[in-house]
Amino acid sequence: MEFATRINRIWELTKSIEQAAAVAEWEQAAEFASERSPLLMSLSAEQAGGALDVLRQVHEIDTRIAAEALLAQGELHTEYRMAMQATRQANQYQRVAQF
Repeated sequence: MEFATRINRIWELTKSIEQAAAVAEWEQAAEFASERSPLLMSLSAEQAGGALDVLRQVHEIDTRIAAEALLAQGELHTEYRMAMQATRQANQYQRVAQF
């Protein structure tokens, strides 16, 4: 794949990751990230100015999304704990109500 095409595809995938994360479609975001990762790894350390600007923006977006993912993980963990507690309480009611 030509260098400019690779940078464009990295940018497209980054924007797709950003959109998926915005609507909490974490599985889709992970799929886009998996597709993008080999493209990023194929880049050399030295980049032209325009490509470097794109890569800086990609890094900024990734940093923000990582923070959002961490927050979402915490929220989902809390919801899970609450659901498990509600399940235990419903089970306890079922045991008590049968007597």
